[in-house]
Amino acid sequence: MGYPHNFKIATRQLTKNILLASTAFSVFNVINLGARMAVFKFSTTGAPVNSAEADASETAPASGKAVIWSPLPYSPQVLDVLKDFLGASSEADLDIAYIIVPDREHNLNASKYKEKFPHVKIIGPEKIKKVELDITFTEKEGNKLISGGSLAQLVDGDRVIVDNFEFVYLPHHFNSELVMFEKSSRAIFEADLLMNLGVNEPLEQFSPATGYAETYNPHAWFSYLTRYMQPYSKVGNYILNKVVNRTKSQRGLEAIAAWAFDTIVVCHGNIITKDAKGAFKHALLS
Repeated sequence: MGYPHNFKIATRQLTKNILLASTAFSVFNVINLGARMAVFKFSTTGAPVNSAEADASETAPASGKAVIWSPLPYSPQVLDVLKDFLGASSEADLDIAYIIVPDREHNLNASKYKEKFPHVKIIGPEKIKKVELDITFTEKEGNKLISGGSLAQLVDGDRVIVDNFEFVYLPHHFNSELVMFEKSSRAIFEADLLMNLGVNEPLEQFSPATGYAETYNPHAWFSYLTRYMQPYSKVGNYILNKVVNRTKSQRGLEAIAAWAFDTIVVCHGNIITKDAKGAFKHALLS
């Protein structure tokens, strides 16, 4: 698996507090999937909440630190992106509270961030072998909404997580998928549950912004089948439903669909902003 040497990053702000950073990525260096991370920044302060308060109260202030979801390899270009978005003059000034690992296949880069920022807490699903987790989603949290009080119990009431995010863990997904909802943006974030690599629009992750010619075809050669990895492909949805283990994950998928989301931020392919909930249901619940 690999990123191009000295890979270039395309960035866009989903909201003023959320930055998406995308680049090229290929499995076995031949199957083009692309990669994307998200950076969240929160600027207000507040004390920790207990589980009862989290269930009973409205959204309360968060504690002013950054969260990184599905991190790209730590590199000079990633460091520049982080410093610019988080307003830091140097690496030492970066105030990163959490790294969120969305599944077992998206954990390879997290350990480097822990090395650079020893205080950072890593959140992820069970069965990850290449990085030590500080907060682990296990099968007992599986296939149901984890928010408010149940989430506060997992993260010791830290408002950075409790006030801004909700989760659904799919333990029967082939890669143990941890799906995340960010409240203010009304967006869900997922790694391998759903892809959007169709051929009807240029792919941001293989564009001039990431160092590719405008005429580059990311679906050529061994990547031919990636054109089917999009929400309205029968072939792609057949594969995704097998990977997610539809029968055992049904309740979890329904919990995801119950979120009030307008956007799906995928790791592989373009983010989905047009009828995102319809796309999700068509791919995984139809």
